[in-house]
Amino acid sequence: MATQAEDELVTQAFNADKHEELARAIEQLSPEEAAFFVDKLEAAIRKRKIQISGYLASMLIWVLAMMFGLVYYGTHDGFTGWVFLLPFALVGLTLFVFGKWAAKVGAKAVTRPAPAPPK
Repeated sequence: MATQAEDELVTQAFNADKHEELARAIEQLSPEEAAFFVDKLEAAIRKRKIQISGYLASMLIWVLAMMFGLVYYGTHDGFTGWVFLLPFALVGLTLFVFGKWAAKVGAKAVTRPAPAPPK
């Protein structure tokens, strides 16, 4: 699925079945258009790296927060069930922050105007 920052050619770069079609399309581009495409491709790769880092960070935060929650639950008396909401809140916050960061990097990286589509 292509997003605003990724056009159809960039999305095809991540699909192994369409690499030959993509190579033929790139061969028809002018040097300026090819440089623009490379910038968009690099932005998409950076965006996806940030997203996967966010997923991994949120998993690690969830595990650590759940361990903390279990320890806290086991060592304190009274109602301590609230502590199990904390890991999910931290995961949500982490994914939100990394998502905003990835969207900003993906949108900011392409500064040149889009070239006219090839004929």
